[in-house]
Amino acid sequence: MDSKIIDIHSHFYPKVYIDALNRKGLVRYEENKIVITWGRRVSPADSRLLDIEKKLQDIKRLRREVFSLLSLSAPWTYILPKEDEIIVARQVNEEVAKIVSKYPEYFGGLATLPLNDVNASIEEAERAVKELGLNGFIIGTGIGNKTIADDEYRPLLKKISQLGKPIFIHPGTLPLDRVLDEGVEAILTSFIFETTYVITKLALKGILRDYGVAIIVPHGGGFIPYQLGRIELGYESYNLGKLNPSKDLKEFVYYDTVIYTKESLELLIKVIGEDHIVFGTDHPFPVAKPELFLQLIDEVVKNNNIKEKILMYNANKIFKFFK
Repeated sequence: MDSKIIDIHSHFYPKVYIDALNRKGLVRYEENKIVITWGRRVSPADSRLLDIEKKLQDIKRLRREVFSLLSLSAPWTYILPKEDEIIVARQVNEEVAKIVSKYPEYFGGLATLPLNDVNASIEEAERAVKELGLNGFIIGTGIGNKTIADDEYRPLLKKISQLGKPIFIHPGTLPLDRVLDEGVEAILTSFIFETTYVITKLALKGILRDYGVAIIVPHGGGFIPYQLGRIELGYESYNLGKLNPSKDLKEFVYYDTVIYTKESLELLIKVIGEDHIVFGTDHPFPVAKPELFLQLIDEVVKNNNIKEKILMYNANKIFKFFK
């Protein structure tokens, strides 16, 4: 039981990103951390989000060796002017690629895309994979007042499908008016809603099946595992969508383990199945409890083969990190 763990949910802010936000007045400096602000929303970042050496040192404290898939987190580059966003997204991806090249035994990387410009996103997606060697993409639930489930993003999803790389769809920027104005409190519920809303739309519209891209969702998939029956009912009783979403939500979507109780993990495994659950931590945000997540997996999963699927093999199946 000493094989490597793959953490598909691990965040990092390259310096070029923070510098770009700072130039626009979107960064506030406080003791031992910075705070990214956009509107009334805030995202605190301690040194482990900004210094890869400190992040790596913290990861090495875990009881098993971890391979972390680095990704930017909210608000990504979407809050920058379009011209700046394209440049900064490229710079972020280049910095992540450098880290992966320096520490290939510890890190993989997801590319950020300048989603305010679909054509630029298509170009950057191809460059990120073919030139930089990144492993997939991080995409936020909301881009202005749009979502990745909107039809204008179909050409981008088609390109990603052709590239054969997974997408990690992460909440944090879907406009929810009053809820988002609540700041940190909104994380408790709005993030869960955002994931559920956007992934369900992708399923109902047939987009998951149309492009066959592996989609990873955080926080145990939001409400999806718990309310899958209700989502099915929307299709059956109200004729919502092109097809019953239940099959696609299990076939094309992978759910991480950032959930905090034994009962929640048991439900996730029972509803979704052991082959579509991947280990994630949300490191290094305060909600990241990697030792708790490992403990819950130990308590719930008694079969070692299933345990290793969740901790490593399922993620490796879609990302192909190791032979």
